[in-house]
This record gives sequence, C-alpha cells and structure tokens, in this order.
Amino acid sequence: MIKFFRKIRKNLLQEGKTVKYLKYAIGEIVLVVIGIVIALQINNWNENRINNLAVKTYLNNLIYELTNEQIILEFFIESHSFKYYSMKYLLIMEGTNLYDPKADRKTEIPPYKPIAYWNKKIPKVYDKEFIQLTYSMMHRAQFPPMEGATLEELKSTGMYSRINPNLKIAINNYYAFKQNDFNGKVQSLALDFQASLAQDGYITTDTNKLADPISLIRNNPGRVGLIKRMIRESGWTILSAINSKERNKKLVVLIEEEIAKI
Repeated sequence: MIKFFRKIRKNLLQEGKTVKYLKYAIGEIVLVVIGIVIALQINNWNENRINNLAVKTYLNNLIYELTNEQIILEFFIESHSFKYYSMKYLLIMEGTNLYDPKADRKTEIPPYKPIAYWNKKIPKVYDKEFIQLTYSMMHRAQFPPMEGATLEELKSTGMYSRINPNLKIAINNYYAFKQNDFNGKVQSLALDFQASLAQDGYITTDTNKLADPISLIRNNPGRVGLIKRMIRESGWTILSAINSKERNKKLVVLIEEEIAKI
C-alpha cells in the first residue's frame, strides 16, 4: 500500500502536475489523520471496555462481600439479643428494678430466638447454668465488618471515580452509618464490669465455684448500673444492626442496577 502511494506521488512529480500533487498530498495527510483518529477511538473504546469490565468485577465482588455481611449481621443481632435478654434475666433474679426500654423510646427489640450456645427459651426461674453462661458471654466481643477489602481496592485503583455519583453516595453513607452505630460501647461496659469483679478477687468464670452467682451483683448498685447500661446499649446495637442489614440489602440492589447499566 505504501509503495502504491509512493508510485502515484512519483508519477505526478515526473509529469509536472504540481497542483494535482499538492491536492493528492493534502488528501493523503487527511487520510493519515483520519486513520490516527480512528485508531485513537478504537484504543479509547477498548480501554473503556477494559475499565468497565474491571469496575463490574469490583462491584460483583462488593456484592459478594455485602451478602456475606448480611449473615454476619444476623449473627451479630442474635448474639446481642442473648446479651440483652440474659442480662435482663440477671436483674430479675437479683430483684432490682428492671431497665425500661420505653424510657429510651426503644420498644421494638425482637423476641429472643434460641441460638447455638443457648438453644432454649430464656428461663423464668432461677437457673444457675444460664446465670453462669450470661456472665461468661457478656464480655465476648462481636463486631460487624466496617469496610471490606474490595471497596478499599476499588478506591486505591482509582476505579471508584468511574462509579455513578449517586451510588458512591449510597456506599459512603452505608459505611458511615455503620462506623457510627457500632462503637463497641457494650464491650467497654463489659470490661468495666470485669474490673469491678476483679476488685473483689473474681473473674466471670468464678461463677462456677459460687453457690449463688447472683451474689456477685446483689446489693451492689454499681454492678447493677453497669448491667442496666449494657442492656441499654445492646438494645440500641440490635436495632442498629437490623437497620444496617436493611441498608445492606438496598445497597446490593443499587449495585446490581449499576452493573446492568455498565
């Protein structure tokens, strides 16, 4: 092809057809420019296609993480439900005034559902086994994931800027709410409770050695107050986790809609 164009130029010059040669040269330049523009467009199209595929992969991975997170949030709800109801049970056995959720405008705590480490109903009478379990579980920390590796990678690669701004706002809001809602207050109060026991030479597992483990809180308003606060914070944590799970599901739907558009 190059030899063909070169032959045409040579013939035009040898025949003295300067004007025709200039027109031809201009035409050739135009063809070259058009070729370059087409090549650039193809390159840009191919680059956009590759980037879109990468964004789709990240978004699908994010859906996978969020779906798994729903399972973790459900476990989180169940574990804090045990804390909420088991510590209320401690106060009943101690004989003190119960924590009133209505005062905190919190009356919609779901009923207790049996879970792995206590697959029965909350007892209504004195049950030493349940009391021991309540003491041992109150300081066990359960924290939901805050931000997955996929989102961090998406941000670090610069692909996050290619996502629909409205979807980015939804993703940012989801993790911001979680950061605010799950602040570890229950765990902090449980550690304070353990420190209170330590002052009298006990740890929570010492309840196995006591004839009446309720004696650890009986006539001890400081420890009763800590339990009331743990009940209160567990209740708020349960409601936050339920709301987070609902936001999670809605976010998954938005991400699926975005993937369909790419």
